[in-house]
Amino acid sequence: RRVIATGGLHVVGTERHESRRIDNQLRGRSGRQGDPGSSRFFLSLEDNIFRIFGGDRIQGLMQAFRVEDLPIESKMLTRALDEAQRKVENYFFDIRKQLFEYDEVLNSQRDRVYAERRRALASGSLESLIVEYAELTMDDILEANIGPGTPRESWDLGKLIAKVQQYCYLLNDLTPELLESKCSSYEDLQEYLRTRGREAYFQKAEIVEKQAPGLMKEAERFLILSNIDKLWKEHLQALKFVQQAVGLRGYAQRDPLIEYKLEGYNLFLDMMAQIRRNVIYSVYQFKPVMKKQEEESSEKKDPKKNLQKGAKKLGAAQAAS
Repeated sequence: RRVIATGGLHVVGTERHESRRIDNQLRGRSGRQGDPGSSRFFLSLEDNIFRIFGGDRIQGLMQAFRVEDLPIESKMLTRALDEAQRKVENYFFDIRKQLFEYDEVLNSQRDRVYAERRRALASGSLESLIVEYAELTMDDILEANIGPGTPRESWDLGKLIAKVQQYCYLLNDLTPELLESKCSSYEDLQEYLRTRGREAYFQKAEIVEKQAPGLMKEAERFLILSNIDKLWKEHLQALKFVQQAVGLRGYAQRDPLIEYKLEGYNLFLDMMAQIRRNVIYSVYQFKPVMKKQEEESSEKKDPKKNLQKGAKKLGAAQAAS
C-alpha cells in the first residue's frame, strides 16, 4: 500500500527484450497486472533488437549529423521497437505452431504404438494378437504376389506358395493344384490362406507346449516387444530425415506439412506391417532348445569340457576296478 501510495514501482532497464512478455515481467506487477508504476529503458544501437531491425540506419543518420553522446528520445522510436518486438514474437509463434503441427503427426503414431505395446504387456494370453498378425501377414503376402484385381488365369500360385512357405515351413503341403481346387476367387484364396495361417500357429504352439510348457507365451511376448522397440526407434530416425527433406519441397509449391503427413503415414504403415511380419516369421520358425541340447552343443564348442568329462569317466572306472 505504501508503494502504491507513492506512485508504484519504478523500473530501470538497460535493454529491451525480444518478447514484450519478458519486459512486463521485469516491470513487475505494474507491467503484468496493471498496478501503478513507471519504467524507463536505456538502450544502445548495438543491442540485438536494434541490430536485427534497422539500428544501422539510425546509427548512420546520427553519424551523418555528427551527433555524439546525445540520447535519443522519440515516440516514433518507441513504436518502432514495439513493432520489432511484435515481429519477433510472431516469428517464434509460427515456429512453435509448426513444431506442434509436426509433433501432432508423431503423437498420433506414438499413441498407436504404445497402445500395441501395452496390449502385449497386459494381456495374459497373446493368442488373439498372434492370430491377427498371422491373418494380416497372409493378406500382405497375397496382395504382394497376387493383387485383388488379377484375373484367375494370371495367378502365379507357385510364387505365392514359395513366399508363404518361406514364412511357415508347416505349410509344406501347399501346391498350386490344391489352391486351384479350393479357391475360385481372390476372396476364397484370402480366406483359405488365413485359415491355414491360423492352423499353422495353433500347431506350432502345441508342439512347443509339449516340449516346454509355458515357453510359447513368453517367447511371443518377447518377440512382440523387442520388434516394436527396435522398429519404433528406426521409425523415429526415418521421420527426422523426412522432416528435414520435406522443407525443400516448398520450392516446388508443395506444402511441407502435408508432404510430411503423407510420407510419415506411409512409413508408419510399413513399420506396423514389418512388426507383424517379423513376429509371425519368428513364431513360425521358433524351436525351443532344451537343456540337454544346450550342454551337448557347448561341449562340442569347448573341447576342454570333453577332455574333463572323459577324465572323470576314466577315473571312476579305475576306482571301480
